[in-house]
Amino acid sequence: MLRERLREIFRGTSAEDLEGPLEELIGELVGRLDPVAVAVAGSLAKGRFVRGLSDVDILVVVDRPVRDEERFSLAPLGGADAEITVVSLDELERAVRAGNQFYLDALRSGKVVYARSVAGGKR
Repeated sequence: MLRERLREIFRGTSAEDLEGPLEELIGELVGRLDPVAVAVAGSLAKGRFVRGLSDVDILVVVDRPVRDEERFSLAPLGGADAEITVVSLDELERAVRAGNQFYLDALRSGKVVYARSVAGGKR
């Protein structure tokens, strides 16, 4: 599922060469954080990625409290940076109720690239 979703997101952009590095990064995040879901957000999800100006926004949603040191991070993808935001389901719900534009935008226009199955396994 991950590879197909990323291929759809990158199709026709100036960032197709970032697909492989992003797939690796998301695989590492899934293995390390065991998230409920991972979404690509921002300009890439909206089809407005601009090489040299845009970063790749990744929202990682977990079902446990998030430690401060894991909440925000940057990772190099080769030709761009990935900006990773880790948030708990509870925090995400509160932020949406409070009208936090980053999370609202991520939920409206973000593209889910990984979702844990209902039975608790990974897909």
